[in-house]
Amino acid sequence: MENKEIILLKLLLSGEVFSEDEIMENMNIETEELENLFDILEDEGYLEVDNGYFEKTCDNCSKGGNCTSPTYQPSDKVKKIRVITWKAIEEYGQQP
Repeated sequence: MENKEIILLKLLLSGEVFSEDEIMENMNIETEELENLFDILEDEGYLEVDNGYFEKTCDNCSKGGNCTSPTYQPSDKVKKIRVITWKAIEEYGQQP
């Protein structure tokens, strides 16, 4: 894994950033590079897609369960929510 991927992973694990904008500002990168880094981390098993929260809460959202209708198009951010895997925590998490 390259240095930028490790830096991003450690930044995510630190809990010091709360948005993609903060990540990009902290790392001095643009949206396209961030998305590329996310894809690499996902391919290597450090991040995974998990849209379960949205699927479980569908009936309670403002769309009233229409998310699955053929005409509804969720934003890209809702389509692909990534979460940190245990592999990332075990390899790069803070040790006590």
